[in-house]
Parts: sequence; C-alpha cells; structure tokens
Amino acid sequence: MATRMSRRGLLAVGLAASLPAPAVAGPGAEPKPPFDLTDLPFRQADPAWGNEVVWARERVLRADAELNHHPASHGPALLRAFDDGNTLANEGCLLTCLAMVLRLFQPAATPKWTPARLLAELDATHVLTPSGLSLAPLVVDVVCDVTAGEVQLSAKEDYLPGEPGRPAMFASRAPLVRAYRGLSAAARRDVLVMLKTGTWDDTVASHYVVLHPAWREASDDVEVLDPAMPEGPTRRWRLSDSAAVICQDDDIARAWKSSGLKPTQLAGAWAFTRPSQPGHAALVRAWADALERR
Repeated sequence: MATRMSRRGLLAVGLAASLPAPAVAGPGAEPKPPFDLTDLPFRQADPAWGNEVVWARERVLRADAELNHHPASHGPALLRAFDDGNTLANEGCLLTCLAMVLRLFQPAATPKWTPARLLAELDATHVLTPSGLSLAPLVVDVVCDVTAGEVQLSAKEDYLPGEPGRPAMFASRAPLVRAYRGLSAAARRDVLVMLKTGTWDDTVASHYVVLHPAWREASDDVEVLDPAMPEGPTRRWRLSDSAAVICQDDDIARAWKSSGLKPTQLAGAWAFTRPSQPGHAALVRAWADALERR
C-alpha cells in the first residue's frame, strides 16, 4: 500500500476506475475541476501494472554486498521483504502519484502516462533500476526530465513528523497547501499538489497522495486521489480514509503509533507547475504570503 524505500528515497502507486469531482449543489457549488479526472486515481495494485517489479530484492542485496562492500547484515534493512516481491502494488505509491501528475498535465501524451510507462522510462535512463543502482544520485524532479521541462517541481515543504522538536502539521495550517487552496480556478490549471503522509522515513510507513484538483475546503481532512484507494468506491475519498486503508498493514500501523501520528497529519507537500504559465507565478506569490502569515 504505502511506499517502502530507503530513507529519503523516491517512489510511488497504481491505476484506475473513475472518481468523480466533488458534487456540491447550490449557489456555492464547487467549480468543475481544471483537469480531466477520467480513469483516476491510478491504483498501485491495478492488474495492468501492479505486478511489475520496482526492486528485485535479491539483486539489491547482492549489489549492496558486492558493489557497495557492505556486510550481508546491512542490505535487508534497505527495503521490506514481500512474498510476491517489491512490486508497484507493494511499493509504488510515490511513483503512481507522479504518474497521475503527468497524466493530468499531459492528457494527450502518446503513449498515455501510466505507472507502468513511468517505471519503464526511469529504468531505461537508470534513474530507478531493479538492482537499486542508479546513475542519478539525487532525483528530485523526474517529471521535469520526462516532460522536457514543461512540468516541474516548483515548491516543496517537509514537516518531518515524529522527529524531535517538529510540531505536527495539517492541511489547514501548511503554508504551501493554504497557498494552493486560495488560487483562482484559472491558476489551478497550472498547478497540482502531492502530499506525503505517515513517517518521514520512507522505509516502511510513508505514503503519497495527490490533492484533489477541485478541493477548496479549509479542512485538515482534505480530499485526495489515493493510489491505495480500493477498487470501486465513488464517494469522496479523504486523508482519513487513506490512513484507515494503509494502516491495515500491521507494520505501518505500528510505525504510525510509535511516532504518535494522526490520520490527517502531513509529512510533506510538493507543488508541480507549468513554469511557463501564469499559475506558477500565482502559486509563488500565494506561498510567500502564506509563509509570512503562518
């Protein structure tokens, strides 16, 4: 369900079934989302790609011992062991969220953006390989690479939940999330926000979701496009729903409890924009204002 990787690692989750935009009747109705949500959210466990291997654990352990010259006892802590492998279904939430960002920004791309296509491109360019070896020492913004700069990671906040001295952060107070919430409908056509929940350490208990493009409520329990969302539901899906699903995993639930995490608590926020379009500047101005007023 949630992303499991090395601390400070990168990656995410799967495909399909339609999730409608929030239905709010009356004079104060929500505007139509600025993006086409057809076939979203992607689910990491979708049969179309859920079984694809992200990391081949035995190759990761062998590379760590033979090439990094670490003792055999070092490798097992790098990633979890699953009976059916370290697949997109088990460890794909961040990658799947990045695939959703790409699909929303480039709906006409051929072939269409999916978690499978993104995984293949990252493998081909040695950004992410089954053995864990990479020619990209720091991969912060793979969407910039695969879109030739059309879409970029433009703003980022880390809240480090569970770390000493770090206060709990929620959507209603997070400066970057508040800035996004206040953008006009026109500006939102150039901006998407991804949220991280769970622990700061990505080894076991972190998770990634995309903030629903039509969300505007001043609430901590925000609506999201969640790679861990079960197949079928059409109701609005919120952070609390996401927490309930991923914490069915005993290891994740134990880590959340140990760190004292709440269901709607945030670990981080990432804003992706089209830098050439007006929404980028609008987000930066709104973020600066939110930082001054926090």
